[in-house]
Amino acid sequence: MHLQSTILAYLASVALASPMALPQGTGNGADSCRVDPLEPKTWTDLKIDDFLAEAAKNYTRTTSNNVQSLAASFGAPNFFCGLDKFCNAGQPCLPIQPPAWYAALAIQNYNNYMNSLNTAVSFASSIISLRLGSIVQDVYPDPKDDITPLKNIGLMFSSILGVIPFTGAVATGATALNGGLGVVLRRATPPTPPDRFLAWSNLGQTMSDVLSDFQRFISDSLDKSLNAVIDDPTDGISELIKGGAFLGVSENFTQSDLQDIVSESITRHAIGLALQAQKIFVFRNGNVESCQEDSSKLCSDNGDGTFTVRLLTQSDGDGNALDKSDICDTLTSKYGFTKEEILKGPTDCFDANDKQQLTNPFEKGLPADPKAPCVFNILTCNVDAPTGEGITDRCRAQGLDI
Repeated sequence: MHLQSTILAYLASVALASPMALPQGTGNGADSCRVDPLEPKTWTDLKIDDFLAEAAKNYTRTTSNNVQSLAASFGAPNFFCGLDKFCNAGQPCLPIQPPAWYAALAIQNYNNYMNSLNTAVSFASSIISLRLGSIVQDVYPDPKDDITPLKNIGLMFSSILGVIPFTGAVATGATALNGGLGVVLRRATPPTPPDRFLAWSNLGQTMSDVLSDFQRFISDSLDKSLNAVIDDPTDGISELIKGGAFLGVSENFTQSDLQDIVSESITRHAIGLALQAQKIFVFRNGNVESCQEDSSKLCSDNGDGTFTVRLLTQSDGDGNALDKSDICDTLTSKYGFTKEEILKGPTDCFDANDKQQLTNPFEKGLPADPKAPCVFNILTCNVDAPTGEGITDRCRAQGLDI
């Protein structure tokens, strides 16, 4: 506990921010020239994309660091970008004249954003590790290492990176994924081979591996964009900053800001993954004549003399359905779940997605509501007959791997 407290205290104290002050975008710029507001509209109005297309024809192309060569053609030969390098466009006209200055500023901001991603991915590893370690102790006492696809952890990492803004405050939802930064963020996200799994019994090694994958991809993505010729259609800097997505004023934010946004969604989703790995599921019968609630059973009156019952259960080695009231008690007492969130949430997700199992909302970025259906998700077995075979047999007949 002391180690966890120490790590959290450290994370809360570290700021993810550009280390250099950016122009404030007031329209006054340096005394020698005026600049327009630092926003995409200005980029479009001044036709900066067209300007860069012409500049790409005239600068000295090199085998590497073409961005520096472009900046040198603007009058800034010491404009060196990269990880832990913070190229600075300076003030307008000092030394770069508009419209080239807008392009240089956007490149500076793009470079700062990539450095922020590189820092944030370390934070993602720390927060996910802390949550998973606690979850294993609480709900997964006999962890297996060949069950949970590692892709699920990669999506958690990506969702945390997806809330990092270029301008404005950190916010929930897929802010970066759906905005102008989406292309840049996706380029920096590594694919996860389908044959890799989360090692629940060795979380430190898994998190280290995922962290290394992300950091390597971020570094490679940035290097490619700095080295490629300016107008390369895939890696060229003109393609990555087009439209003015990186024209603006960065705002500071802390890792504590990110922690406040992502922690609950990450925790609830990871608990679902731990239960999935143990083949714990929700059994739902929508047509029973009577229902007596307990900690692992939820009864809903259908209004016609019947009830819908939802039960958290798990098949034992002999095909019998085990009551998982201990899991429900832990989730409600320690993690703040309601019984409805445990038992009704997964079935609501199942219904809302055309009866598809285990829909993962993290594929679209960090969920805006950590308590929404699908954030915590486990298999749903749905039947509508009051009598029949046992729970395990009925659910396996539906093709569920339980």
